[in-house]
Amino acid sequence: MEYMMHYQAWLIAGAVLILLEFFLPGLVVVFLGLGAVATAGLLYAGYIRDVIFAITFFVLISVFLLATLRRVIRKFYPSESERVETDEDQLLIGQRAETISDVTADDFSGRVKYSGTTWPAKSTTGPIGAGVRVAIVGRENISLLVRSVS
Repeated sequence: MEYMMHYQAWLIAGAVLILLEFFLPGLVVVFLGLGAVATAGLLYAGYIRDVIFAITFFVLISVFLLATLRRVIRKFYPSESERVETDEDQLLIGQRAETISDVTADDFSGRVKYSGTTWPAKSTTGPIGAGVRVAIVGRENISLLVRSVS
């Protein structure tokens, strides 16, 4: 535990933690690094003379920085995440496909080509011949509901 009273150890640990933020993004590790650097500063100045006080100060200042500054910094540097529509039915509706066999309104015996593969399909408007452009209007399990496009 003697090494914990050397300001150089805290300074090196703080620098490593701050650099780790580039590899572990989330804006958390950097505040631990800043806490370690602050602890190194107080050790160097002679304000901290006990290992328990050094650890306590490190934990308290790190939590304080994390709780107060993280929210402020995230406003200036927002994450590069985006919300993606996850309702697959909403993504399908309105998309265009092409019938590769006759599609009827009775059952899912017809097939359409959509997104590089073929899908079972049923018509909502009546019989549709092969080779006709259709619009997807819904989905039942893995089968598509389609209507002909004028």
